[in-house]
Amino acid sequence: MGLDVPTLDDRTYEELLDRAKTLIPAYEADWTDFNPHDPGITILEVLAWLTETHSYQLDQVTDAHREKYLRLLGHDRRLQTAATAPLSIDPPDDAIGTRIPAETPLSVTDGAEETFRFETDHDVVLTGATVDHVVTVDATGETEHTEANRTSGMFYRPLGDEAGDGACLSLGFDGDPFADAPVLTLGVDYHDDDLPDPEPGASLATGSQFSPSVALSWAYLAPEAEYWESLTVTRDETGALYGGGVIELARRETPEPATVQGSSVTGTDPRAWIRCRVETPGYEFPPQVDAVRTNVVSASHRAHVVDETLRPVTVPGSGGTEETLGLDGQTYAFGAENLFSATVRVDGERFTEVPDFDASGPDDPHYVLDRERGRVTFGDGRAGRVPPADATVVASYVHGGGEAGTVSPSAVWRFVDPDTSHSSVSTLAGADDVVTPLDGASGGADSESIEAALRRARRDLRRPYRAVTAEDFSSIAGRTPGVRVARTTVLVDDPIPVVVVPFAPADVGRPEPSEGFLRAVQSHVDERTLLTDRVTVRGPRYVGLEVSVAGRTRPGFSPRTHETAVADAVESAVHPLSGGAGDGWPFGKTLSGARLADRLADLEAIDRITDLSITAHGGTMVDEETVAIDDAALFAVDSVRVDLRGSNGVS
Repeated sequence: MGLDVPTLDDRTYEELLDRAKTLIPAYEADWTDFNPHDPGITILEVLAWLTETHSYQLDQVTDAHREKYLRLLGHDRRLQTAATAPLSIDPPDDAIGTRIPAETPLSVTDGAEETFRFETDHDVVLTGATVDHVVTVDATGETEHTEANRTSGMFYRPLGDEAGDGACLSLGFDGDPFADAPVLTLGVDYHDDDLPDPEPGASLATGSQFSPSVALSWAYLAPEAEYWESLTVTRDETGALYGGGVIELARRETPEPATVQGSSVTGTDPRAWIRCRVETPGYEFPPQVDAVRTNVVSASHRAHVVDETLRPVTVPGSGGTEETLGLDGQTYAFGAENLFSATVRVDGERFTEVPDFDASGPDDPHYVLDRERGRVTFGDGRAGRVPPADATVVASYVHGGGEAGTVSPSAVWRFVDPDTSHSSVSTLAGADDVVTPLDGASGGADSESIEAALRRARRDLRRPYRAVTAEDFSSIAGRTPGVRVARTTVLVDDPIPVVVVPFAPADVGRPEPSEGFLRAVQSHVDERTLLTDRVTVRGPRYVGLEVSVAGRTRPGFSPRTHETAVADAVESAVHPLSGGAGDGWPFGKTLSGARLADRLADLEAIDRITDLSITAHGGTMVDEETVAIDDAALFAVDSVRVDLRGSNGVS
């Protein structure tokens, strides 16, 4: 139950004045004239007005108060986010082999007058070669994905449906990608349209608790070469193909033959090839991508400004026209609003940003940054130092972001070269048809409002942080940053078993957490567990099922056509993530063959199920068609054999 907040501003001016008049006889019996012309009444009117004003001010909780309360609770307002767009670069011949550095500016024109400033998010080394052949080799054989890689709206699994030990992705190029530079940049567009977002937290590239347990190796086969040579991965934003991003590969100064030389391509192939091979398997589900491309870079709606001299904002009444609070020389304006970050120097001395001046001494070089308005405020001499009247205030900062950065796929993009020392950018600057957007810029959002931050804080504070009950353990495990936890259950034992099931696409019948997945959840839960508790995090135990179904179809339905539908219905009925009532087969629930038969009989084409038998591997057979499992177990269908016959008895 919350505290009752008193209302301080509970009396009006009239009520205060009337109350004062009623008290006059108690203090001065000779004062009998209460009319407005009386000087004493005039003084009471002024005091009543002041009291009402002060009461109103005391009763207000401003946004500044709310933001301070949020900080005390560890919930800062979220800054604006920048819209991002994937771009393809078609470099001229004299730019091939050069590196376009991160933070290279681009101008974007969307419509007749709207122009935006974007910057590249990462380095990209330009090459004259493009991917023109994509082949996957795994235990099932060789599969070509060339058409899917070049076609929008299609995706494929580059390491096969199992991504098992030795599975390979081979990328063939229409030229030698290392002909002009020893480094190659590949852009991986990961297909996650059918996947939930991982729990918010640090990204794979910036050190979340999740560290993939899978190991990949990369190798290069030059045109008509006799052996594969190992490549060095200098940057991998995908986290071993757990997501999208940039992979940068470099040839070694002294070529080293790859450990595994076997491949479906031969030394007489005129193409150059890049191969990615699974050395240590460990995916929760196989990676899936929309495309792997060269000369691809992402750009975000932001701009860097270096060493800008800020202008002072004057106080009203001192000859200025802008409204601010404080002393002259205390507040300065940036040349832009919506700042991401800033570094401020006063006469060459670097000052430190603080959220407020509450803990600042008279000579502390502190400042408060108003990111949305583009203002920096220094202290007043009592809390924080005031810059000298003739001080030079210089700032380097990053600005941009917000919903305003959303641009359409038809926008025109051009490189801008602010520094002619970047010869590669100079070659590309201002040229048309060099940059092609692969999609519009999206994902930009304005700064979080106070109201939204308060709602988020209330929601977060209602979530358990310390694990005490079984529900706490389950909730905390399910919110592990950086991973996709689909289901959890907690058992009664010592140590406390927390069973987690990772999310996986519908065609994955046994979602298994990898070692890296389990380590991430274990670490997250351990940080929030009482000192007296011991916890172990593990995956579910799967009981394999072999199901045999016989039945008859209704008139007008072909038995052979609907046998696949029956098999799919069996698998979906007990699926770990979508079976049961739709949210996954319950842990430890017994499977009844009779109920499964009733479910199959509800299919439109099925008239009746004449026979259903189940063989379980790992569970307890209660009878011929009933399987019991323990509380940490789920079902996985190994095989389904269906024999349907028509209403006339013919299959």
